[in-house]
Amino acid sequence: MIKVFITLIFAVIPSAAVWAQPSKAVTDLNRAIEILDATMERSFRGSSTNYYMADVCDVASDAVSGPSDVWPYTAAIEAHCSVLEALEALKDEAPDLYDLNYAHYLHQLDILIDNLDYYRGSYTLVSYATRKTWNTVYAVPRANQRGKGDVTGDNLKKNVYDDQMWLARELIRAYRLTGNTSYRDIAISLTNYVIDGWDCWRDSNGEEYGGITWGPGYNSKHACSNAPIIQPLVWLYDIINDEDSDAAYIFYYRDEDNQVTSKAVRLADLYLDFAKKIYSWQKKHLYNSQTHLYYDMLGADFALQYDGTGASRRRAHVDNGGPTGTAYTYNTGTMLAGAVELLRVTGDESYRTDIDDLAYYSYIGFSRPVRRDGVTYRQWPTDASPLQGFNAWFDNVLMRAYVDASASPNPSSYCGQSLLSFETNLNYAYDHYLRNHMLPIDLLGGWGDNTKTKGFHQVSFAAEYAMLAIWRHRQQTEDVSHIRYKFHLPTNYYNLQGQLMQGTLDTLPHGIYVAQGHKLFVK
Repeated sequence: MIKVFITLIFAVIPSAAVWAQPSKAVTDLNRAIEILDATMERSFRGSSTNYYMADVCDVASDAVSGPSDVWPYTAAIEAHCSVLEALEALKDEAPDLYDLNYAHYLHQLDILIDNLDYYRGSYTLVSYATRKTWNTVYAVPRANQRGKGDVTGDNLKKNVYDDQMWLARELIRAYRLTGNTSYRDIAISLTNYVIDGWDCWRDSNGEEYGGITWGPGYNSKHACSNAPIIQPLVWLYDIINDEDSDAAYIFYYRDEDNQVTSKAVRLADLYLDFAKKIYSWQKKHLYNSQTHLYYDMLGADFALQYDGTGASRRRAHVDNGGPTGTAYTYNTGTMLAGAVELLRVTGDESYRTDIDDLAYYSYIGFSRPVRRDGVTYRQWPTDASPLQGFNAWFDNVLMRAYVDASASPNPSSYCGQSLLSFETNLNYAYDHYLRNHMLPIDLLGGWGDNTKTKGFHQVSFAAEYAMLAIWRHRQQTEDVSHIRYKFHLPTNYYNLQGQLMQGTLDTLPHGIYVAQGHKLFVK
């Protein structure tokens, strides 16, 4: 059997001893850990049972202000999942790094998810086809007590569907990392809550209007309240299929006569069907055929409308206007990630076309050339102030979609170009502007006179570095696959002390060796 191995850059010392330099993957992962640790120390407060994320922190002092909303808090969970996934991917390459950090971040992830309970609330929601009590919905603001999240006030505007989508995504990742089935079960509940928000009323042609409003208290339909659930839907389809679960789920919708009806469905099939429907809806209604990017939303009248009375009262359809709003990086990123997943499970080549188009047009549409120190960089959208705007995290969503797309068959070269520019920008900021192990939101321009930042931004940078480590590790593995044949020719293998080893690639014990100018990890 051919053993698996990967190559790294190394330097040969004149004494004939061979000393390995950290690979780019390991460097990226170390920087992810450094930034995440600094953020947890500076931006988080409280005990393990009452843990919260400060909204703003000062890199020049310990001053913080206000608990964050659930969205930035979810980004901290994301960063932990990304670092854990990177540690797993690089376990053989950097075993000491794994041993030192993996259990710590796993424990910290559990604490973060446990303290989500301060955002959790429950209420009875009247939607397009159901009237149902949901016991696990997450409010925008943090409450002072567990389970007392304010999800029902202010005409239901205190919970929004996109927050539930981001959480479902990270809880699925956490389940995959830990095997904790409660994380999977919460993700399933949130996903069911989200698809209950699908506008299932039908038009004069008998077609569903479709789309999910920003929240149960809104009529506008946003890119951010639709596409982010596509990837989690496909992931849950994978999980439930693997469990071979045929348990029936009673799904409510409107028939061709707009009457509420129901059917028993296999949950995995329902999820895949919705992943495809939501993708199709967003592409039809929010795709800009001139820029090949995605609009922000479809506007609508503010007031909710209802049909029926008493127990049969249900939410009514409200017409939307045309597409409008800024084309943010994350709204294109979620569609790119969704296309990758749908291509993987369906084999439909139209998704491959979309992947290639989005990779190209997002690169030329969102990044622009900037000169620094005689070098041209590609700068991605940033904000004028670290206290306003969310481009650091928006860009992170697009970047992680490039990582996903780079692993699809025959990936566009623009995925690699985009990822390289993200890595280069982060490294420039790290080399020039690092303050107390944190980075400015303007990676190429620095902090200016400001010393304040948001933990939201910092966990985004940590997550980016971690996903870049996974991308770099994958590159190393793929590079070796192209030159694998070389090492089955007669050649010499040396250990890291420069000693000649006896044997062939197939007989060498597990370890690190040098041959033909490459450092090899033999499993």
